[in-house]
Amino acid sequence: MTRPQIMRPWWEKYIGLPFGDGPGEVTCWGLLRAIYAAELKIDLPSYGEISARDLLRIARTMEAHKDDGWRVPAAPRAFDGVLMRGHSGTARVVHVGVLIDPTRLIHVEEASAAVVVPVTHWTVARRIMGYRRHVAA
Repeated sequence: MTRPQIMRPWWEKYIGLPFGDGPGEVTCWGLLRAIYAAELKIDLPSYGEISARDLLRIARTMEAHKDDGWRVPAAPRAFDGVLMRGHSGTARVVHVGVLIDPTRLIHVEEASAAVVVPVTHWTVARRIMGYRRHVAA
């Protein structure tokens, strides 16, 4: 008799990925890219070859709701990008995560490996500035 195969949640394999740019490591954008590539078959740009100023421009474009391939969803759902400000309370988007469902997100920061937290968790709740859905999602 064969055992039934247990289906694991899609996000489980990303928990614990370390922050960084090396092999087996991910930045916040790198985690979003990896999830989109593996789970949605959407190839997002790496932005690895552009300057930090251009990365800020891209974040600000997403923040300003400009036509950049991302839309503001009517209601957040799984795989939406989560736009966040920094820990210091800056008014600018400097960090991204990915919604698991409307109540939880996965993200990675320099201070921790990739983790799943409720959107109401003290480490992210005040930082969330909005959600974006890729047009191909």
